[in-house]
Amino acid sequence: MAMPLAVRREFFSWADEALRQPIPQETVAFHFNLYQGTNSVHVQLMGTASFNSGDQYWPGPKTFSTGEGIFKVPFESAGAEWPEWLETLKSLVNAYIESGNMSTVLKKSQGVGIGFVDGYMYGLWPTPAA
Repeated sequence: MAMPLAVRREFFSWADEALRQPIPQETVAFHFNLYQGTNSVHVQLMGTASFNSGDQYWPGPKTFSTGEGIFKVPFESAGAEWPEWLETLKSLVNAYIESGNMSTVLKKSQGVGIGFVDGYMYGLWPTPAA
């Protein structure tokens, strides 16, 4: 599903703001938590104290979080069900890693992951080996 340009711009702005905040020194990686809301997929950015890039990716201990400062992607932009939401959000975060204003903060880390808080987690950067 193609992400509407307005949602993409708003997400990039949200991520820029989140990554401009002071990042705790113990932060070595980043993770985008996904939650199902009533009408949208909620995205929360957190820093982690470790990064496991293996097949069993799981975010390390949290060093900081955007907390209640979440980004909401409406279901009509994210897709019909969670598998589509995941793919849509993976594409959106990958686009940010590639060209976001503050993407160097992410790229200087050991890695970036994404996943639903109830279990499905994926490493995004560095690009997992095929």
